[in-house]
Amino acid sequence: MPGRLAGKTAIVTGSTKGIGLEIARAFVREGARVVVNSRSAEDCAREAAALGAAAHPIAADLTQADEARRLAREAAARFGAAPDVLVNNAGQPRVAPSESLAEADYRQTLDLNLTAYFVLSQEVGRGMLARGSGAIVNVSSMFGSVAAPQRLAYCVSKAAVNMMTKVMAIEWAGRGVRVNAVSPGYVETEFTRGVAARGQIDFGQVARRTPMGRLGAVDDVAEAVIFLAGPGASFITGEILMVDGGWSSYGFM
Repeated sequence: MPGRLAGKTAIVTGSTKGIGLEIARAFVREGARVVVNSRSAEDCAREAAALGAAAHPIAADLTQADEARRLAREAAARFGAAPDVLVNNAGQPRVAPSESLAEADYRQTLDLNLTAYFVLSQEVGRGMLARGSGAIVNVSSMFGSVAAPQRLAYCVSKAAVNMMTKVMAIEWAGRGVRVNAVSPGYVETEFTRGVAARGQIDFGQVARRTPMGRLGAVDDVAEAVIFLAGPGASFITGEILMVDGGWSSYGFM
């Protein structure tokens, strides 16, 4: 049977590993053609080849606005039109005490986690608006809604992504373009496993603090993105969907 996104096209940024790679895999499973993206042309080519003929590699350093615009334009040229879906996923954490966070690190985090989302949404959004249809899904974080120590740049960037999502959603709703966000909690990935191995996260402690009693899996986030991108969410826009096992709702010790 055809998938939920059969015949659709999508860009998924930061999609050669972790959550982004699983999102790209989910789009392919649901029948879409997908642009696989990261800074590394080699990584893009490898993961696109693994996904098959429906995947197209386009490397770009999204901390550079011109590179983000090039990604959008090359994707449109590859597909013959603006993509049906944009998933802004590429991002990075930055852990440092607020009093010693370097200005350069703060700016670089916002360049990737926020400004790239704006530039791509604007560039791709123009094509969607001209066509009268499209869906943008921003990958935010529960730390855009609740604060975490030593993550000032990350929290600020994700809080801003949430507000950008809402503003674009209300501006573009009447012209056929929906804009939503998913906000994952702690998700087990290669990156977070490395952080845990260094003693910076205690998976057991995180699971005990989470009402559902476990960390998230990458497919938990991917399924939420697929839902928001697909026809089942046709009357949903401007929403920030928490995918955190109840973490941000839990106010007890």
